[in-house]
Amino acid sequence: MKSLAKVISVFMIAVMAFGMIGCSKADRFDVKELQQHRGDLLVIVSQPQEAMPVEEYDKAVVRMSVTYDGCANNPNPFNNSKVKMPDDEYLRIYNFCVEAAADNRFAGYSEDICDGTTYTFTYYDTEGNAHVLYDGYCYDNKELQDIMKLITKYSLD
Repeated sequence: MKSLAKVISVFMIAVMAFGMIGCSKADRFDVKELQQHRGDLLVIVSQPQEAMPVEEYDKAVVRMSVTYDGCANNPNPFNNSKVKMPDDEYLRIYNFCVEAAADNRFAGYSEDICDGTTYTFTYYDTEGNAHVLYDGYCYDNKELQDIMKLITKYSLD
């Protein structure tokens, strides 16, 4: 009976050790390797949907982005600098993009609104292929709103 208890104990220790090794590798997800890719990861373009002169419309269209190097860019009339994001928030954006593209999450989503601002969320995979995740109004979609808030908090107004 004692030998069975020892075998079970050794087995449990081995399972825990392999689990910790596996988790530590998953936690490290090699952000640095992902950040070696160049170009945009996610681009969100906001476009006003109201009548206005072309000159005003061109100024009102905003292109926010997160690049593969881990930087957020929220251009404004005063500053067009990028801000480095913490790895956990960068990975949140990356995982959102990969998962939304994989399950076509927003394919049937729309909001019945006639004015305001529409948003186009475009994810660029590591090969540079564009995947439009969503295009339209997104006032009532918490997931899309949270991603925009996460990116806009890095604005240098």
